[in-house]
Order: sequence, then structure tokens, then C-alpha cells
Amino acid sequence: MKISDLEILHVVGKTTSLSEAAQQLYKTQPAVTQALKRLEEQLGFTLINRSGYRVSLTEKGKRFCEESSKLLVLRDDLQVLANEFSAGNEAKFSICYEPLCYQEQYNMVIGDIFQQFPHTEMAITSGKRFVALEQVNSGVADIGIGPWFDLFHATGDLESIEIGEIRLGLVAKTGLLPDKVSYEELAQYPCLAMFESGFNFDSDRLSYAKGAGMMKLDDIASIKSFLLTGTGFAMISLSHCRSEIESGLLKQVAVSDRKSTFTAKVHVFRKLARHHGPVARAIWQRFKAIGKQYAQQQY
Repeated sequence: MKISDLEILHVVGKTTSLSEAAQQLYKTQPAVTQALKRLEEQLGFTLINRSGYRVSLTEKGKRFCEESSKLLVLRDDLQVLANEFSAGNEAKFSICYEPLCYQEQYNMVIGDIFQQFPHTEMAITSGKRFVALEQVNSGVADIGIGPWFDLFHATGDLESIEIGEIRLGLVAKTGLLPDKVSYEELAQYPCLAMFESGFNFDSDRLSYAKGAGMMKLDDIASIKSFLLTGTGFAMISLSHCRSEIESGLLKQVAVSDRKSTFTAKVHVFRKLARHHGPVARAIWQRFKAIGKQYAQQQY
């Protein structure tokens, strides 16, 4: 069964004569007739009523034509996909996006690029602390979005754009800890923290204290849910707990003899390469614009 024969059937089904169908297809009428006969022989049933002055589809022909039109649409979609791939578009683009850094404007960039390149599969991953750096360096992710420290450049041949910042603070359920404690007193309470990735850099900014007990989780939503149950305290992005802090469910805890609030820069980063595909170029340009806006806000 040829796709071209199905296309001929589809056009015949929308016209009233074989000659009109032939004109639309830029074929001769005998070629159209032969294609329909060939298709009927392969299918084993009659597609066209030939008894009247005008041709029409049989009931079986109508049903088969309706179903086969789905295949023609798929053919057209495949052609679009082939055109995009031949132009260099990526079949898949992977982003490792650390949950600590989620911001609406970053999501909007990713969503816009997804709509701009609908035939590129967008794969978004997250997880352990510094997993974005690990995945970009290992080639698992095309770009990473995460907290950034200058020494990260020493881990691989990377280029990065500073696109924002996150403010970190100690947070606990209201009533679990005093509003202000010493570092020694803090160690008496259980601590919630993110699992580390395989990358061996660990920052005291993100793992502030080794408490009486340590519970490690692999996503920030789970940390917040355990904070709300009063399981322990955590060094967490304050923006993720803003509504709970404002409502009084959670509170920020101050440490009297150590700094307990930090600001961490957020970067988008990728491996340095001479050539990048259209999706990679488009998303990088969008993040460059965000980086430019952020830099202007700092001055």
C-alpha cells in the first residue's frame, strides 16, 4: 500500500469526478484510475461507486478514507520533522534544573522554547545538590541551571551566565526552635538537607549544621513538607517558604554567633563548544537577555 495511492483516494473522496481529482493532483485521469484499482486489489473491497455519472466513495470506502487520512497527517508531520532535523534542530534537548533555583522567568524561557521547537523533545531533570553541574560535565544534560560558585569553572570547560540569585536562610516550624539560637544550641535539633550529587564539592552555605539527627532528601518540596511537620530545621531558599512564613506556619531562625542568611548566585551553564544547534542557541540567547537584565539591576 503506497502513501501516494492513499493521497489519491483522499482527493477523490473530496471531489465529484476523477478528472477533477486528477487536475488537483497534477496527474492524468488514467493514472488516478489505476491507483484506485491497485488499492482496491490490495484491500480486497470496492472503494469507488462507478455506476453513476459522478464518482463517489462506497460506505467502506468512506470509512477507510477517514482512517487513512490520519496516516496522511502523520506523513506531513514526519516531513516537518525531517525538515527540522535536516536544518540542524536537536531531536532532544536536556536541561538539569535544580529545584532550589526555580523561578517563573526561567520557566517561561523553557516553555517558550518548547513551543518554538515542538518537534524537539525537552527533557527536564533535577534532584540532588549540584546535580546540574554533574550532569552538564558528564554530557547527560545540555545545560544546567543551579547555584554557582567560581570554582565550578575548574571542574570542566564551561561557559556560564549569571541570571539571578537565591536567598537562603534557616527555617523551622513555628514553635520548634527559639527565634534566636547559638550555633551550639542549633546542633541539638535535627537537620533536613539535600542529598549531594557525585560532585565532591560541598558548601557550608547549603549544609549549615550537622544536627542531632540528619535526614537527607532529594527534592526541596519534600524538605518543605517535613519542615511543616516539625521534623527539623533546614537551610532552604526563603522564596520557597515565603507564603508559609508569612502565614506563621514556618519561621526563619537566627543564629546569634554565626551568619545564618546567605545569598547564592544562580547561573545557567553549558559545556563550551564551537557549534550548537538551533534550540541550544535560542535558549542561550534568551538566558543572555535575563542575565543582562539582572546585571543592570545590580548597578
